[in-house]
Amino acid sequence: MANYDLIFDLGSENVSAATKNDGFCDKIPAVVAYGSDSTQILAVGVEAKRMYHASSGAIKLVRPILEGAVIDVEGAKALISALLSRLANTNLKFFVRYNIYCIVPCGMISSDKKTIESILLSLGAKQVNFVETPIADSLKLFGEFRARQGIVVDIGYDCTDLAIVAANNIVNGCTLYHSGKHLTEAIIERIKAKYMILLSFEQAEYLKINCASLYANDTTVVSVMGQNIQYGSPETVNISSKELYDTIVDFVKKYVVVIQSLVDTAPSDIAGLVKNDGVMLCGGGARLAGLDIYLQQELGLPVKVASSPEDVSINGMLEYNK
Repeated sequence: MANYDLIFDLGSENVSAATKNDGFCDKIPAVVAYGSDSTQILAVGVEAKRMYHASSGAIKLVRPILEGAVIDVEGAKALISALLSRLANTNLKFFVRYNIYCIVPCGMISSDKKTIESILLSLGAKQVNFVETPIADSLKLFGEFRARQGIVVDIGYDCTDLAIVAANNIVNGCTLYHSGKHLTEAIIERIKAKYMILLSFEQAEYLKINCASLYANDTTVVSVMGQNIQYGSPETVNISSKELYDTIVDFVKKYVVVIQSLVDTAPSDIAGLVKNDGVMLCGGGARLAGLDIYLQQELGLPVKVASSPEDVSINGMLEYNK
């Protein structure tokens, strides 16, 4: 049987995997359900979420991966094992031999890589290769936008990778722990301060997706339910995009500062080239309404959003194999 090359992207929101040989991709939510004793894993992914919501608090839902690093080894093993089984469509013995390319944040430290490598080797991998997120992204983005270099910005669930990439190398870059989750938390604080209503993370996430915008004249209004802090009772409130605008702008300004710093500190010849090709956005956070136009106005550079921003990293690695 043929050897197999597998790709893994261990995100905090979803764990994705693909087979380079046939291009098959799959993903599951990066959550694990533990029993009441917090030691027995009952389910992973979608089934873990279903079990948790039906349990009335008797089951604990855990995210084993935080900011790209494994914080719960057994939980991460369970997630990866589930995906390996789905990729094989049978038992792991389907693969005679497989190598793994694991996509990781560009700021990941060696000890965190060693933990991931140990898990993957224990599950049968023969070799583990690490690919930094901006490199994987660039393999897809540069093809989509016909560029040879550029500024890659991948806004994930709990971290954001920003880097200037040229000639398949990161010229300079960093990982910021300033991303989708943190924007949702900022929205929770905004609504609590203005209305004395505490939104659940899920309700704030719904508000972000359906109402948050960087268009100053956006007139969207969305209804959400939270808990009145003063009376402890549920309350519905209508929130407009205009009410969230300042919060969104304050959040995105950090990206403007970092991107400008990357350009300013790059070698002059590289900086001149990337200014032409500009900024390329991907990751779930790239879907924020008006983000590309706002960044373009602030930076004075072209800004483009990937056609399928959530899957850029893994699709980049698949295209690299062709």
